[in-house]
Amino acid sequence: MKALLRNGVLLVVAVASFAAEEPVPTHLKVKATFTRPDKDGKSEVYAEPTVITVDGKQTTIRVGSAEEGVVFTVTPKVNKDGTLTLEAVTESRESPPAPTTTPATKEAAPAPRAKSNLPFFHGVLTKDKLFSIEDAAGKRQWVPLGRRIDGWTLRSYDEKREALTLSRLGQSVELVLHKGVILDAPTPQVAVSRANTTITVKPGVKTLLDLDNGQFIALEAEILDVSK
Repeated sequence: MKALLRNGVLLVVAVASFAAEEPVPTHLKVKATFTRPDKDGKSEVYAEPTVITVDGKQTTIRVGSAEEGVVFTVTPKVNKDGTLTLEAVTESRESPPAPTTTPATKEAAPAPRAKSNLPFFHGVLTKDKLFSIEDAAGKRQWVPLGRRIDGWTLRSYDEKREALTLSRLGQSVELVLHKGVILDAPTPQVAVSRANTTITVKPGVKTLLDLDNGQFIALEAEILDVSK
């Protein structure tokens, strides 16, 4: 409201103020059709995602898993002549073929046991104070301190050094805990290939991007009218 004085008369005039409106960004629809050869060698569509984005904004389409699939990133830009420039990055991931016979983990084959008149110390249950001992005949059993194996008496156990003390006829020896080695199968490395492509197309016109191995992406983009 604004007050004016004219010929002694006070006039109140309403003044409208208009806030500057931000322009509505141009919206685009991007459609990516993924094809690959089937068992007969013919092309088949295995994914056909569609995303809505705006001019100059990057959008990402994922097909498949993190180990095997395609990560497709596209940034559409509207040119002054009405054409579209599409900046595309294609990242293909493929797992190597699985080995024929390879378990996830395996225990290394134990080395042949040297001939000895001493028992063999395989394991310990510290809480229960029990020890897995193998005698000269190859028999394993869980025994406590004070038990005699092949004439040797279990006297004490050093938990820090994992050493078991045995005695016989005034002789004292230490047995160190035998530990099996676990061999982990190597983690298969995922093969990753990456390609950058920049193309300029008319709205609604399909463009083919080659992914190798007979796979293609048919890329199509169009401008949306969001004013309605």
